[in-house]
Order: sequence, then structure tokens, then C-alpha cells
Amino acid sequence: MRRCSSILCLLLALPLTQCAPYRAAWNSGWTEKEANNSIMLVIADPPTLGWRRLQNHATLHPEFKEFLAQLGTPDCIAESTQDRRHYLILYYLKKREAYSFRNDTRSVSKPMEVSGPYPITDKEYRLLSDFQKKALTSLEKR
Repeated sequence: MRRCSSILCLLLALPLTQCAPYRAAWNSGWTEKEANNSIMLVIADPPTLGWRRLQNHATLHPEFKEFLAQLGTPDCIAESTQDRRHYLILYYLKKREAYSFRNDTRSVSKPMEVSGPYPITDKEYRLLSDFQKKALTSLEKR
């Protein structure tokens, strides 16, 4: 009986030893392929792929989390990876501006580099606004 309770305690304590950054890195890896070269809508409820990608990046990069805390959640994001460089663009439609982030895929511990704000062109604004309106309309019909 004592051995059984020890094993039970060990099994209950095992999930507590997991580290959030490692879980986030794993989650980021399985969603990265899905997100690569994509423009994604960011909605918290129900959580979209864009929302999950933001959460993963915020867990892995404290400076990115701080940026989101200051500027808020973007409406859309775009992601791409090329030659060991990962790029992330955040689109804020109401402000009509975008920010670009990049980091080295070989080292998660290095901070993300940010640049911007950049103005969103009229064409980008129309495309992203239409994308957002259609998605929100679709969610309301459920």
C-alpha cells in the first residue's frame, strides 16, 4: 500500500516539474508549420491559430510579451521562416500600422528584434479588414 501511494504521489508531482517555456517551444513547433507563410486572424474566443501563435511567442520571448502588454493584441499576424530567420508581422488595423519581429531559429533565448511602426497600405488594409469582417461574421452565425 505504501509503495502504491508513493507511485501515485510521483505521478501527481510529475506534471508540476514541467517547465512552461519547454511546453511553449513544443507547442510552437507543432503550430509553426501550420502558420508558416500565412496571414492569420487573431481572436481569443474561440482561439484562432493566430492567437495561439501569439501566446507561444509571448511565452518564449519576454520582450515580445512586454510589447503586447504595451500595444495590445494585433488584429492579424503574418509568419514566415527563411534561412534560419523567423519573421512575424503584427497588424493593427485601427491604427493602420504594422510591426516586424525577427529572431534566429537556432536560439530561442536570443531576444526578438523589432522594427516599426510601418504604415499599412490601403491595399493591405482592405485585404485584412475584409478577411477580419468575413471571419467575425462567420463566427456570429454559429
